[in-house]
Amino acid sequence: MANPAQVILSTLDRHLKGPTSLRLMGGAALILGYQLDRATEDADLLIEQAELEALVENAEFGEALEATNRELEPQGLYLSHVWGPEQQILTPEWKQSCRPIAKDAAWKWIDVSVLGPLDLLVGKLARADEEDLEDIRFLIAHESLAPTEVRKALDRAVVPEILADAFAASRPKIDRLLGAK
Repeated sequence: MANPAQVILSTLDRHLKGPTSLRLMGGAALILGYQLDRATEDADLLIEQAELEALVENAEFGEALEATNRELEPQGLYLSHVWGPEQQILTPEWKQSCRPIAKDAAWKWIDVSVLGPLDLLVGKLARADEEDLEDIRFLIAHESLAPTEVRKALDRAVVPEILADAFAASRPKIDRLLGAK
């Protein structure tokens, strides 16, 4: 069976009416962009407002999203969140750090990229539960991220006010994970 993240994107592609560039974050990004071996039941997108407006107008994105979720509901899969960058913890250079993933041969409309490793990592500090910490450990090992590089990304992170307390509470967990300075 195909990877659930791949199934979600393939289903969305079938329902779109025009070319669409998508940016994945979260578990689906780790699975498809970094080969993390775990399951996910959802895909989260990061889209700027102007991009979203163009998708709605040119590709009937809203309708495609609804149709995708309706079709996938019996399987327990869904395209859950469409976030704006102002709603997430990201580095200032998040957009330049995105990485394209290989296009599935069955996809007609979508091109997909994933957030860069440091942006996926800093974004995990919105919650930093045990699964998030495992994802962070994976990213550090998979991408050979040096502790100083991770700390600098955390220091540069743009943190929305609504996530400031969570980020501050999660930061010591990452400092412990990284070890002594």
